[in-house]
Amino acid sequence: MNELSAHYTDPRLVDLYDMQNPWGPDSDFYLALAGRPALAILDIGCGTGMMATAFARQGHAVTAVDPAAAMLDVARSRPQGQLVRWVHGLVGEVQGSFDLAVMTGHAFQVLLDDETTLAFLRAVKQRLSPGGRFAFETRNPDARIWEEWAKPLVGSSVAGATETAHVDIEKQGELVSFRSIYRFDDGTEVSSRSTLRFASQATISALAEKAGFSRQIWYGDWDRQPVEAGSRELILVAGFA
Repeated sequence: MNELSAHYTDPRLVDLYDMQNPWGPDSDFYLALAGRPALAILDIGCGTGMMATAFARQGHAVTAVDPAAAMLDVARSRPQGQLVRWVHGLVGEVQGSFDLAVMTGHAFQVLLDDETTLAFLRAVKQRLSPGGRFAFETRNPDARIWEEWAKPLVGSSVAGATETAHVDIEKQGELVSFRSIYRFDDGTEVSSRSTLRFASQATISALAEKAGFSRQIWYGDWDRQPVEAGSRELILVAGFA
């Protein structure tokens, strides 16, 4: 798995996170997936807590876990943040049993190899109640989205900072590495290095099956359309007998 990117540890970049990643169709999808009545929900890689607090406002009992302390500092300060149980760490350190686990924001892509991914999936399954589900998304490698990241970023100013470019993009097998550069109004510049895995649907499905997720429903977009060759997303809702 990745070392934590500066996106999640540098307070200047953490402050930009919600503006760069606002509520969208993905958030609506996960909130509708939880539905009603109230569930015990585990939000894995919860970041600044936007999704976790939305679940809590809907009446669910939410535990949210993240390895980035700076992100959790923001999450705890949210309105209704006191409704969520925040855990600093990894999913293996979470206590409890859950009806639904989610991993949003393409966070699944920080799992960089089969061994790490399988161990993670098994840890999630161990924390699900009978009939529980695990839902997450990853970018479809067939859409080759990383090629778009090489284009110059224009007009992407947020809160006194400009994301100037994604540079040094390198693809090796399933892994894509890149740097994001931010320039602030005071003249300082911050770069954040990231590596993401673009695993295929077949690879993820096989690993999920091996981890015990025998029931798999796949979508290619947030409107629940099936996965097609041009789908940008691979969205999995996994369960088990």
